[in-house]
Amino acid sequence: MKKSTQLKVLNVLLGLLMVSQALSGFLHNELSEENFEHIHIAGAILIIIGVILHVVMNWGWARTNYLKKQKGD
Repeated sequence: MKKSTQLKVLNVLLGLLMVSQALSGFLHNELSEENFEHIHIAGAILIIIGVILHVVMNWGWARTNYLKKQKGD
């Protein structure tokens, strides 16, 4: 699978996980404590893993755009 396709899939998954986090937070009182913990904590772990993967996959772009040396430094 191409890197661009992988990033598109990862971006969609991260978006869905963020929506899941927000919804579980808003519906915290409606969910049982056990369900909330499963959804919210597992989602947080998956988001952290997804963000790390996203940064690794985009490291070249980030290095080029944000970590380049200024002329004269």
